Amino acid sequence: MKGAKIGGSAIGSPQQIEDMLALAADSGLHPWIQQRPMQDANKAVVDMEGGKARYRYVLVNESQKL
Repeated sequence: MKGAKIGGSAIGSPQQIEDMLALAADSGLHPWIQQRPMQDANKAVVDMEGGKARYRYVLVNESQKL
């Protein structure tokens, strides 16, 4: 009634997040992604909604390809 809000996060403390990222970096872990050209963004959305994405789609600017 007074507009007060309480929030929290279930992903851990900042120190736990830092430790997890350090472990991933030290272990050489990489995300599973499918790179799609930025010019195909609309098709990527259609494919994603159609359930064709195997992994996370990442739109890539062709001049700065990863």
